[in-house]
Amino acid sequence: MTVTTDDIKNSLRVQTDTDDSLINNYLTAAQDYVHNAVDSTAAIDALQAYSQFDIAVAMLTEFWYQNRGAVTTASQEPPYSVVSMIQQLRGLFAADV
Repeated sequence: MTVTTDDIKNSLRVQTDTDDSLINNYLTAAQDYVHNAVDSTAAIDALQAYSQFDIAVAMLTEFWYQNRGAVTTASQEPPYSVVSMIQQLRGLFAADV
């Protein structure tokens, strides 16, 4: 399964199409982020076979969307739940390779 813009919009309860392009950009960036964090040399299709990939991508996309306007002197790190999901995915993927 692959996370779609509509999946993210449903989770965020976004009912308009106004931010579709923005959400799609965050979604693409989140897929790249998780892919590179787990194993940048692996085919992305191999990672998408794991439910943890979709969950991490969805959580990261939603985090970036919800915090897009936040201006702060402290950097906004991804939520621990995203980091934890990436760590689980690393372990699962390494065990299967």
